[in-house]
Amino acid sequence: MLAASLAACTPPNGAVGDTQSQDSAVAHIGPDRADTEVAFIGSQDIDADGLALDALEQGRFKPIYIPVTGTVDAQQTAMQGVRDMTQRKVDIIIVGGMDVTDSNRDDWQAALRSAREAGIAVALLDPVHAPEDGKLYAATLTVDGRKDDAIPLADAVMTISNNDPHERDMSVTTR
Repeated sequence: MLAASLAACTPPNGAVGDTQSQDSAVAHIGPDRADTEVAFIGSQDIDADGLALDALEQGRFKPIYIPVTGTVDAQQTAMQGVRDMTQRKVDIIIVGGMDVTDSNRDDWQAALRSAREAGIAVALLDPVHAPEDGKLYAATLTVDGRKDDAIPLADAVMTISNNDPHERDMSVTTR
C-alpha cells in the first residue's frame, strides 16, 4: 500500500520537477521561498559550494548543507545525503559535482529513484558525469556567470521546485 502511495508522486515519463512537456505543466502559485526546503549536497570544491550557498541565501532560501569534502568517499557521502534528505522530505535536492561511474552507478540510481518516488525534485549542479536515466533528475544547472542567458541560481531552484516550465539544461549564476 505504501509503494502505491509513493508511486502516485512519480510522474510516469519524467523526473519530478522536469517540465519539458509544456502541455502538461499546470499554472499555479507555489510556496514562498522561505517555505521551500532546499537541500544542497556539496561538491569536492568547497569554494564553489560557498558561492552556491551564498547565492541561495541571497535568494531568500535557508539551504540545508551537506558537505562532502574531506570524507573518505565523497560520492557515497553525497548519496547518503540524498537518502537522508529524502527521508526528511525536503522540497528539492541540489547535488553538486555528481560523478556517476561504473562502480557507483547502481547506488546513485537507487538514491535518486528514492527521491523521485517520494516526489522530490533533484537538480544537478555542475555534474562531472550525470546519470544516463534522465527521469532521475529534473535539470542540470551549469554555473556560468559570463553567459548572457544565465539566471540566478535561486531563481532556477524555485522554478524547478514549483514545477514551472524550464529548460533541461540551465546556465546559472551565483553572483
